[in-house]
Parts: sequence; structure tokens; C-alpha cells
Amino acid sequence: AAQTATLAAWSGLREARKTANPRMVIEHVGLIRPEHFEQARGENIGLSAASHYVYYMGQDYEEAIGERVKYITPLASASTAGLPATLHSDAPLAPPQPLLAASVHMTRATRQGSVSTPSERLSAQQALRAVTLDAAWSLGLEDELGSIEIGKRADFTVLDQNPLDMTGADWPNIGVWGVVVDGQVKPNK
Repeated sequence: AAQTATLAAWSGLREARKTANPRMVIEHVGLIRPEHFEQARGENIGLSAASHYVYYMGQDYEEAIGERVKYITPLASASTAGLPATLHSDAPLAPPQPLLAASVHMTRATRQGSVSTPSERLSAQQALRAVTLDAAWSLGLEDELGSIEIGKRADFTVLDQNPLDMTGADWPNIGVWGVVVDGQVKPNK
């Protein structure tokens, strides 16, 4: 009901939005249904999901709400619908570690050892986009950062392994080789 009301309110502002072209990010997108993706498509709406909904509470939600658990942070469905989707930790509820959050949404593993809605697992490319370009989009900064391209800020993290060559379960173990800030390479010592 909350997502339906939010999307209806946003739609009601369509005329006012034509001149400003604002975007909306639905934060803590817990329960969201396929019909909401259809409503959001083309409306400049993105989603931001917390990793702890799946890992720490996924199995608990299943016990509490039954089959509706399939609508808990369905980011693969959001990506398929063309909606930007990013991840957050909601620290201190979960560690502020983007690769850990991405891993959770790639594996959909719960703390009890089960898997919450395996059909909503993100691919490696979707997960990487969620912590880079879609994260920048959610801040309105996609023209400045989120990808390495001419004209964007030369600020980024250099990992010591290529996450696209690793399983999602191994992403939390990837180290940081260093950073590039203002185009200057700064390796970890």
C-alpha cells in the first residue's frame, strides 16, 4: 500500500515535474510488487535497498509474511524493468561495505544459511552497476562519477581482483589495492 500511494503521488505531480525533471529514489525498498515496477517505468524512479533485509531478516520475513517474501527487495526484477537500483548498508545495522551488500544480493543468502528468493539474485554486472553507476544516479551525480569515462571525475577505488571473475560469495573478500583521487594514483601501503 505504501508503494502504491507513493507512486500515485509521484504520478500526480507529472505536470509539475515536466519543467524540473526531478528523480525519486524509493529508499529502504522493502516490499515492492511487479505492478509497481510497471508504474515506475519511465517515471525517473530508482530503488535503494538495504542488504540486511535479505541477509539478516530474509528467513524471518519468510516466517512472518509467507509467500510475500518474494517481494522483499526484488532487485533483479527492478533491473529487468529498467529501474536504477542501488544498495545501502543502513549502518550501523549492516557494515558499510558495498561489495558485501552486492554479494548479499547476488547470493540472496540469509544468516541462517538458507536462500531468500533465489529468482531475485543479481548478476555480477547488475551488482557492480548497483554500487557504481546506479549509486551515482541515485545521488544525481551520474554525469560526474559512477563510471570511468572522459569528462567524469577521476576518483575511484582500485580493487586487487576483478569481481567479474569471482563468485558473488567471494566479493566480500576482495581487497582494495588503492584509490585514484583527482587523477592521482594512491596505492595502499
